[in-house]
Amino acid sequence: MKKSVLIIKLGYAETLVNEDGFTPSLGDVFRHTVLLHHYSNDRVTWLTSASAIPLLKDNPYIEELLVYGANTAEELAKRHFDEVLCLEKASTICNLAKSIDATRFLGFNWTTNGNGALPGAESALDIANGKDHFLPIQALLYQMVGSYWHGENYILGYQPKESEPYDVGLNIHVGSKWPTKKWPLEHWKDLEQLCVAHGLKVKWQEGNTNLEKYMDWINAGRLIVTCDSLGMHLGLAMKKKVIALFGPTSSDAIYMYGRGVILTAEWACGNAPCMKPKCSQNGECMAEINPKIVARTIINLINGLKGNSDGTQLKLRAA
Repeated sequence: MKKSVLIIKLGYAETLVNEDGFTPSLGDVFRHTVLLHHYSNDRVTWLTSASAIPLLKDNPYIEELLVYGANTAEELAKRHFDEVLCLEKASTICNLAKSIDATRFLGFNWTTNGNGALPGAESALDIANGKDHFLPIQALLYQMVGSYWHGENYILGYQPKESEPYDVGLNIHVGSKWPTKKWPLEHWKDLEQLCVAHGLKVKWQEGNTNLEKYMDWINAGRLIVTCDSLGMHLGLAMKKKVIALFGPTSSDAIYMYGRGVILTAEWACGNAPCMKPKCSQNGECMAEINPKIVARTIINLINGLKGNSDGTQLKLRAA
């Protein structure tokens, strides 16, 4: 018998980060679509932020999309769900989830002591609070719902329109929440020249204000170079080769599905990954990632070098 399930994921607080705010992280919202395999035989309602709708609409496993707003609590008070999965940690959202008429509650909650974890979500909360880990977020999400992850991919409902093909896409932008993730523009320009010198067709990021055009652009490329951002997750979902550049954020929870390479910064301050949106050392660890090493990795991937066969990241120092 089909269950009625409410997934609450707005992207306000990344699942594995201890933060609170109201600026959605679109990449964090999208990577939770891996859970839809678990709920593929159920009736799923997904509550999210307005900016994330293009990433979730037309998904075959989402029956209903709701946008979080002033009337959300009133609207949900009239309904019953068999299961409510809260993937936000802010008190406002956790208390909203708790107020809903449901048979079973999963994910995060809010207690008198602050953030809490319902059974299955303890590991995710421990990681958000700074505990080391080596599990992909996909495995942690499946723990939350009492199941096991077997390598299922993200699910994108949008069907990209055909665009002029190219070899290497330069996904240069990062979200406003984490400006320290950005790779210097001069490095991107150097990388473009190196790629062109090897006869590769390069295109810079498109669709900066339109998610559908952005997804069309990613889909047209053979390989995407990206920082830790939405583009990395979309590239993997579209089965592109992906090179992901990491500095201030951790790559431990990233699973590359055997299609990509992670390049990490070597930074003298010793704090990377610091998990901070602002550098406390008056420097930029991302600047330590050498464009020549990125270019060499591009050539290797284009010529057939694959990521680790088990899908985990092939991680290289890029200084």
